[in-house]
Amino acid sequence: MLEERILNITKEAVEIYSPTNTAAERKIEDYLLGVLREMPYFQQHPELCGACALADDRWQRSCIYGLVLGKSRRTVLYMGHHDVVDTDVYGSLAQIATQPEQLAQELLKTVLDKETQEDLMSGQWLFGRGTCDMKGGTAAQLAVMEQYANDPDDGCLLFLSVPDEEAFSAGMRGCLPLLQELRERYGLEYELAVNCEPNSRENGLQMIYTGTVGKMLPCVLVQGRAVQIGSYYEGVNPVAILAEIVSRTEGDRAFTDWEGQEQTVPPVWNFMRDFKSGYDFSLPRRGGAYCNILTFHKQPGEVLAWLQDRCCEAAAAVMSKQGTGKYVKVITYEQLLQAAAAKEDFQHFYRTLQQDMKKKLLEDKIDFPALTLWAMEQVLDFTGYNEPIIVVGFAPPYYPPLNSRKLTEKFADIENFVQTLLPVSVKSYFMGISDCSYLGTESISDDAFSGNAPAWGRLYSFDSEVLAALQIPFLLLGPWGKDLHQRTERVNIISLCCELPSVLQKLNRFVWSKGEKLK
Repeated sequence: MLEERILNITKEAVEIYSPTNTAAERKIEDYLLGVLREMPYFQQHPELCGACALADDRWQRSCIYGLVLGKSRRTVLYMGHHDVVDTDVYGSLAQIATQPEQLAQELLKTVLDKETQEDLMSGQWLFGRGTCDMKGGTAAQLAVMEQYANDPDDGCLLFLSVPDEEAFSAGMRGCLPLLQELRERYGLEYELAVNCEPNSRENGLQMIYTGTVGKMLPCVLVQGRAVQIGSYYEGVNPVAILAEIVSRTEGDRAFTDWEGQEQTVPPVWNFMRDFKSGYDFSLPRRGGAYCNILTFHKQPGEVLAWLQDRCCEAAAAVMSKQGTGKYVKVITYEQLLQAAAAKEDFQHFYRTLQQDMKKKLLEDKIDFPALTLWAMEQVLDFTGYNEPIIVVGFAPPYYPPLNSRKLTEKFADIENFVQTLLPVSVKSYFMGISDCSYLGTESISDDAFSGNAPAWGRLYSFDSEVLAALQIPFLLLGPWGKDLHQRTERVNIISLCCELPSVLQKLNRFVWSKGEKLK
C-alpha cells in the first residue's frame, strides 16, 4: 500500500544520518538514487534519472533527480532536500536520534511538555531527526512518483532532491542548469513546483505558503585605533562602535517589510566580536559583525544604504561620547576595492586573494560570513589605510524573495483547488527561508549585492538569467510536523502517509488537466 511505502521510505531515509555540509550527505544520495533505479520505469528509461554532481564541491555531493515523461509536457516538479541539521540538541540521545522507535522509548523517560508527551503516547507521530524536515515529505514524493510511473498517462513528473538546504543552498543553486537542460531536452513546461517541507497547524488549519521570504546577510568591518588602554582618548574602540551599530539596528521594526497582514522579522545580528587573538592591556584594532535581514520587497542597494546610515550615526555617537572629535569614515566594500584597484600590483594581489579565499573555503573549512570579513581585512590591509574606518558589504547566502502570485495571475486557481482538498490557511510568505527562492525572479534590480560581496563569482553565485527563464510557480505544502531542528522533531503519520499523498495526486491531475496553461 502507498501508506506503508511512504512510512518505510521515511524510516529508511531517517536512519541514514546526513548532516549538512558533510560527506555523509552522499550516503542519503546513494539511497535516494537507489530507490529511483529500483522503479521499473527507470529500469526501462535509465537516462531519465541520475545524480547531478555539484561543481567544485568540497564533499562531492550531488542533486538526485528522476523524470517521468507523460503524454503531455506539462510538468509538476517535486522538490526537496536530503540534508538535516545535526543531532547535538539531543544530548545523550544523539546516537539514537535517527532510530524513531528506540528514540520514542527513551524520550518517554525524559521530562517533556504536555503536548509532546501526548503526541508521544498517541502513537500517531514519528519522532527523530529528519522525520519532519524533510525526509518524510521526500518519501511521500517518491512513493507518489513510483505509483504514477507504473502508468504515466498524463503529464510529466520531475523529482528533485538537493543537498545543503540548511546552510547555503549549494544544491539548489547548483542544479539550476539541470532544470534548464531537462526543460530544453524534453520540452518540459514547468507548471508547478511542490516543496514538501513540513507545515505547522493553527486552529485546525494547516499553514501552506505561496511565497518564500528573502534573506540578506550584510557584514560590517570596523577598524579603530589600537592604543594602550591608559591612552584611551587617543584611540578608537571598534567594539564600542560595533555595539552601537547593533544597538541602533537590532529589532528595528521600522526596517521591516509588509505584505498584507504579514510582516518580516526585524534585523537580527548573528555575530559580533573583536579580532584580537588574546588578552592584553590595549584596545582591539578591528572587529566585525553580520546581520540577518529578511525581506519581501527590499533590494540589496536599499539594505546597504540603510546600514551605511546607521553606521555613520553609530560612529558619530561613540566619538561624541568619547569627546575627542575624531571622525570615522564609512564606505562600502565596492568603494574599498576601487581604492585598492588604484594601487600598483593590484591585479597580482587580487588573483592571490581569490586563490586564498578558495583555499580557506574548501580546505580550511571556513564559512562564507567569516570568509567575507577575512577578505575585507585583506583588501583593507592592501590599501594601507590605517585611520578608523567602517566597511559594509554582504556575505552569502542571498535568498531573493519570491511569490507565486507575482509570477502568474492564474495561481489563484491552484490556491482555490488546494483549499478543496484539506483545511488550510494560505500564507503569502514562508518565513523560514527555502530553496524556492531559486525557482524564478520577481526582480533583482541592482548589482549592489554582487559588487559588495567578496565571495560572489566563482565561490558563490546563482544565475539570474536562468531564474528569469524558469519562473516556476510553487507551493510549500508538506506534512504536518512539529519542532523541526529540536530534539522533539516529529511528523504526523496520518498527514504524511494518507493526507499528503492524496493531495499530491489530486494536485497533479488538476495541473495536468487544465484547459489552458497556468502561467
